[in-house]
Amino acid sequence: MKFRIIGFKLLTIAILINICSLAHAQVEWVKTHSEKSKFSFDLPDTPNLRNEELNGIKIEVFSHRDAAHVYGIVASDFSGVGVDFNHSDPTDYYQQMKEGSLVSSDALLISEQGIAYQKMIGKEIVYTMLVGKHEFTYYKRFFFRDHFIYQFTIGGPSRMKQVLLDKKMIFFNSIQFE
Repeated sequence: MKFRIIGFKLLTIAILINICSLAHAQVEWVKTHSEKSKFSFDLPDTPNLRNEELNGIKIEVFSHRDAAHVYGIVASDFSGVGVDFNHSDPTDYYQQMKEGSLVSSDALLISEQGIAYQKMIGKEIVYTMLVGKHEFTYYKRFFFRDHFIYQFTIGGPSRMKQVLLDKKMIFFNSIQFE
């Protein structure tokens, strides 16, 4: 009987820790909307925004860093160079972006899969790399829609994987396209 009570208390504590972890992951997220790139997403705080242009491709780069996690969102507008992903195969573009994500000598691709989202087909890669002396895990999603390539990335310490997974779900589930 005494062991059942102890087991029940330990189970209750484990459940409370998981609930607190998810609640902590959701605290005060801010919605960001891009009129230019026709999408929105939530982050723990207002992101930094940079606008760039490269070879006729207009690029919006959103980034945010908190105590342990990094977020990156890139929307590339190919309308200036006449590319429409509704009528062309984005495979070559995807391969180049995947290889660019793994360019670091210590980057290791963990998984790669196709994903469906709002009637779009996308890709998700998971990779790890060393940041200083610590291993970080990154989740990156690519979507090809109209004249845009969208890249959504979240990364954090591999040793804090559950918090990273909780934030990943909130972040990826907040993405909306117009």
